[in-house]
Amino acid sequence: MQTATAPIFPVHDIVPREGSACGSFLVVEDIDDRAAFRSPHRHAFTQLVLVEAGSGIHRIDFSPVPIRAGEVHLLAPGQVHEWCADPGLRCTAVMFSEDVLDSVGALPDRMHELLLLGAAPLAPSEAAADRLRRLVDALREAGSPGGARHLLAALLHECAEAIPQVDAPSARSPLTRAFLREVLRAPDASQTVSSCARALGVTTGYLAEQVAADTGTTPGRILRTAVAREAQRLLGGTALSAAQISFRLGFTEASYFSRFFRREVGCTPTEYRDLGLRGENPPRKDRHAS
Repeated sequence: MQTATAPIFPVHDIVPREGSACGSFLVVEDIDDRAAFRSPHRHAFTQLVLVEAGSGIHRIDFSPVPIRAGEVHLLAPGQVHEWCADPGLRCTAVMFSEDVLDSVGALPDRMHELLLLGAAPLAPSEAAADRLRRLVDALREAGSPGGARHLLAALLHECAEAIPQVDAPSARSPLTRAFLREVLRAPDASQTVSSCARALGVTTGYLAEQVAADTGTTPGRILRTAVAREAQRLLGGTALSAAQISFRLGFTEASYFSRFFRREVGCTPTEYRDLGLRGENPPRKDRHAS
């Protein structure tokens, strides 16, 4: 992988291995405690990590996720993460861009949910974990992009099956998925439901109706949740001031950002950062992006 220049978190992109039949869209590589990145960074791609052995903590959006053998951590583009691994960590990582799956055909909504939001940890059964390893091995040896795409789809299907059924999202339309993809990957306070509707080529009313039917909430609620989540990432993982974060997220005034953050998260940006520095959990409000 290579690291692109970024003002806050390094953004890692895919660098294909020489002679790879899959070109630049998919890379399979091993990660151990020496190779794991131990500072916060983002990905411009989706990363699926199969933990083979080891222990420690994988911090994803600044929340600690225990590392356990046999589990899967799936990171969506834009999530901030770092490894705090003990000696002996051994993982296999599959890195890919979601759009490479477009030619495979319609994917189940549970798989789209994984790609949009990520999931960790996933705990597949012993039999499923064995199938995952075989699929990853097959991906390493894939002789053509077409074959690799179908193997990747099968791999994601196994991961989706590891999600408890009670947490599975309802069926979502292509319009709602497109809306979620844009909102979650590029949170911006200047976005409105109307501007999103224009970008997607539909009326504001139709977008609101479709998103509400698919998710049980409003597109405005989703927009606000995405911005609040990104603000928490920046407050927890950077030294940027609240005013700088406000500007970065598209707020016209820092005071408005502070009021917005208190309403959405339950405390001010300063209080949120102070709690994190003291190792205390910030307040949690019942907010969901979907």
